[in-house]
Amino acid sequence: MGNARKSQAPGYRDGTGLHMITLRMLSDLNWDAVVAVGYERERLDIAPELLAKVRQGREAFNALIDAGSPCYGVTTGLGRLSGTDLSPEARDAISRNILLARAVAFGDPLPRPVVRTMMMLRLVNFLSGQDGVTSELCQYITARLNDDFDPFVPSVGHGFAADGTPNAHCFQTLIGEGRVLDEQGEPVAAATALSARGVAPYAPESKEGLALINGITALPAYAIYAHRQVSALHDFATCVAAISLEAVGAPKDAIHPVLARGNSTGITKVIDRLNELLRGSTVTPHKLQAAVSMRIIPQVHGAHADALDQVKSGIEQTIMTFSGNPMLVEDDGEGQARLLSVGSFHNQHLVNLIEYLAISTAHIACLSERRLHRLMDEDQTGLNPQLAPRPGLDAGMVVAHKACIDLVARVRMAAQPLSLMTSETSGGQEDYMSMALPVIQRLMEIVQHGIALLSYEALAGCVALDQRRARYGEGVMHFHNLVRQHIAPLDQDRSPGQDFEVMHRLVIREFFPDLA
Repeated sequence: MGNARKSQAPGYRDGTGLHMITLRMLSDLNWDAVVAVGYERERLDIAPELLAKVRQGREAFNALIDAGSPCYGVTTGLGRLSGTDLSPEARDAISRNILLARAVAFGDPLPRPVVRTMMMLRLVNFLSGQDGVTSELCQYITARLNDDFDPFVPSVGHGFAADGTPNAHCFQTLIGEGRVLDEQGEPVAAATALSARGVAPYAPESKEGLALINGITALPAYAIYAHRQVSALHDFATCVAAISLEAVGAPKDAIHPVLARGNSTGITKVIDRLNELLRGSTVTPHKLQAAVSMRIIPQVHGAHADALDQVKSGIEQTIMTFSGNPMLVEDDGEGQARLLSVGSFHNQHLVNLIEYLAISTAHIACLSERRLHRLMDEDQTGLNPQLAPRPGLDAGMVVAHKACIDLVARVRMAAQPLSLMTSETSGGQEDYMSMALPVIQRLMEIVQHGIALLSYEALAGCVALDQRRARYGEGVMHFHNLVRQHIAPLDQDRSPGQDFEVMHRLVIREFFPDLA
């Protein structure tokens, strides 16, 4: 994001090449601030008044424990063992043990911006004072964000209630356990990385081990990353749809500006964008009415735009909501401080929104395959059958569509609601999981297949544009010219896989900077 984003990040200022985001109140945490620290690696500063609030919460927590109040994960065990009282020695050891015992995942690491965002969101939850942690822990996390200490969080094996597994992998690094990523993205021991920074491992106090693994951090952090990729896919898909509209010589009736009146925000956005891309087009309609797949682009893409907006709203609500357990309440309505055992760590609302976005994204991908098939039909386009340069001798682009049959089948399988595959563990104590990370990873799988499907459609669409030889919309011409700088026109059959690979790399470079 550019200067507009920076101007909306709280406390943004320019120094000597160093940008600083200062949080003075919890409401300062917004989408722009998260992106600034998580993606742009801008530095973070916590105002003294927020740290004072943390110290106040810690004092209230200590008073409750000193008065004999039981606390899950502090004076007792966890999960099925929450009824087991801990000895004084065990109380001293459990914070560290919690961070070790639950780091069970494996596989490739989550993207670095996701992990940095996890750290920031957990920190902000602590700044509410409702987790009962120390201000020293908050300052330690801030310092690690600022010195680019990026934990290695494996991507597979996240069936824990809430975000316990990814949080354990992320925050055990603070105590010198687990791994972090070096500048080249290679894993190194966390203890080694701390030593290289001249920093001692953090010694967690009571409650802090539980506080670090609890709460919702990986879900919104990964959801932000997914939202960025799906938004990029949406932009690319709308561009490709415009190419296909020109390629088949479709009438512009389905995107007439009058249709934007009184419709959903998403449909309006898509109609406006398609008309921008097609500005200046003089393509003569080939038929009175194009196929349905060409006419419902505003409806399918518009629903997708609305789903993106809803997910963003859900993420913004989540990052501002306390999600730990137990929750410290300094006044329970009767003037008493209490520790409440709650389920705030389970965000079904955001998970459901992501499921909806996955289905909407699958529709984008499926519609692309259908439009591509229409491009093969000379009755629909008035061009060569299968867009073959020499019909009969050449196969043309039909093989691109055959490749997409594989991809679209994978999309349909991935679109099944994974969050319903919940189970139970810990002897039934933890008997419902959100499946948050698997749900987001399934969405990212759809995105990957969607990029490939749309790249095939764009490849065939450019061949069709070469054959139609007309004045196309400005946005379409820009993309077509860009492609022809890298891929020669098709004048006879050649191995299309290599053309696809060039197209795919070009698309990633132009539309998906986070994946480049």
